[in-house]
Amino acid sequence: MPPLIGVTGYYLDKSETASLGSLGSLGRDLAVMSYDYTRSIERAGGIPVMIPLLDTMDVGSLLDRLDGLLLSGGSDVNPLLYGEQPTTKLGQVVPERDAFELALIRAALERDMPIFAICRGMQILNVALDGTLYQDLETDKGPVHYHAYRQFRKWQPAHPVSVHRDSKLYESVAYEELWVNSYHHQAVKSLGQHLKATAWSKEGVIEAMESTRHGYVAAVQWHPEMMSETDPAEQSLFDHFVSYIKRNQRS
Repeated sequence: MPPLIGVTGYYLDKSETASLGSLGSLGRDLAVMSYDYTRSIERAGGIPVMIPLLDTMDVGSLLDRLDGLLLSGGSDVNPLLYGEQPTTKLGQVVPERDAFELALIRAALERDMPIFAICRGMQILNVALDGTLYQDLETDKGPVHYHAYRQFRKWQPAHPVSVHRDSKLYESVAYEELWVNSYHHQAVKSLGQHLKATAWSKEGVIEAMESTRHGYVAAVQWHPEMMSETDPAEQSLFDHFVSYIKRNQRS
């Protein structure tokens, strides 16, 4: 059986869906997910399953049915969760999503479930392990650290990252330098427990990390799912993740 990969969904409340009334969504909360994630997982041989924001915190029952977890991008992480007051540059936060994903991550880590985290996913994973974030790179570290290159199309590389050879990232791409897209204004400040950095921008921003304690817990700050259709190196991140799951799949 192809492994089932749970993918965290984006949450849109009624105020955000008002403009989508022609799609029958007016006045409704929505759980949504980009096909970029699902197609990348499908190409790697997995079956993607969207995880909506759930009211229940009985996440164990959910994880019992999955073989891996992909933490997707999205809204900013609430800085109160890592002991900081919000600044004026903080973007939208979704407290319900933060709370649900923290519970999901911690339960998955306890089970040593394979996790691949992307952009916001990397940030919430770091916070789940007691790490901290830059609320806004340009404000906190200066204009040279601007990383939200929305001038580019989603599949276009914006800057290079240096890849540590002793890492799951290097095992995936086999490059010491990788060009990536970049749509984030937040980033890891201090690493959480049992995490090590595995890639950096030329300015020193942590662009990837992995757990030193778990079988497969890896994260990247860019969006490989947006590049994977045309860039084999980016697709290899999903291939490596799903291949690991297949080798260690539950009986």
